[in-house]
Amino acid sequence: MITPAIGTQELYKQLQALIDSDIPVFIHGSPGIGKSYIVNDIAKLNDLEIIDVRLSQLDAVDLRGIPTISNEQTKWMPPVFLPSDENSKGILFLDELNSAPLSVQAAIYQLVLDRKIGEYTLPKGWRIVCAGNKIDDKGIVFKLPSPLINRMVHIVLEAKYDDFKIWAIKNEIHPFIVGFLGFRPDLLSTEVPSSTETNPAFCTPRAWNMLSNILKNTKDIKTINPIIYGSVGYGAGIEFVSFVKVYKTLPDIDAILDGKCEDVPEEPSALYALCAAIIEKYSKTQQAKNLFEYSNKLPVEFNVMLIKDLIVKDEDIAELEAFDAWMEQYGDYII
Repeated sequence: MITPAIGTQELYKQLQALIDSDIPVFIHGSPGIGKSYIVNDIAKLNDLEIIDVRLSQLDAVDLRGIPTISNEQTKWMPPVFLPSDENSKGILFLDELNSAPLSVQAAIYQLVLDRKIGEYTLPKGWRIVCAGNKIDDKGIVFKLPSPLINRMVHIVLEAKYDDFKIWAIKNEIHPFIVGFLGFRPDLLSTEVPSSTETNPAFCTPRAWNMLSNILKNTKDIKTINPIIYGSVGYGAGIEFVSFVKVYKTLPDIDAILDGKCEDVPEEPSALYALCAAIIEKYSKTQQAKNLFEYSNKLPVEFNVMLIKDLIVKDEDIAELEAFDAWMEQYGDYII
């Protein structure tokens, strides 16, 4: 039986419950979908320190420590990267666990189960979170030994566009990308290409975020087509470049925000681009009234999408009378 995968928003809730309960967890997920980002973010939200240990780069002796002689006895010196302050609180993030040599995985047994390794004891205020890629992601991955598997809760993370979009709006991801992925959400994350492919790039949230940063520093997208193909793959890159051309056909976004434009595109691709462009340029609550009026001219699904995205960017619109009127008419569409 296949374990149901969850999205990033749900992962926050589940991780919080496990951190509160002090239960070790292993997050399984494809490369670039936000495992490390979320663990670091939840540490920040809980005001916890975080130590990020990449286990694939270590040997077993790196974890247990180097033996020394003290009073004619052997003593193991714990590594400096493990927390030592008994009063500290944090997350020990053991990343790339299933890419680590079996000797390292075996060394983790005691740390995960008993919070000890050799003579070292993990302070009580620290929580253990592990992560790694899935076996079918074509990376260097070893099947975890069953004794280690049984010492943790296992959660499978999947890239989901609705979760990504909320994050993208809050983090000002380039509107070209938000609009395109609204039109083609299946390209948020794609399979890792086979070793015979000439272009090894593939789509992940991390790849789209990287491309967003490039776009923000590029005046003419036509000059960086090879970079686009090298970021998200050739197939997705070709579609993305074609989609960007739609933006030239859109109505004046500033005029829409000022309530001076009623033009509405007909093509779905243009409507996705339009909504992304509006959200990107929206800057003050005073413009919301105009957007509520303009949204009524859009097809229902785009009307609802625009206002839901607007709430993500500006929660204050929920206090407007125009929002109450809109909810009376479209509230049943909000999930």
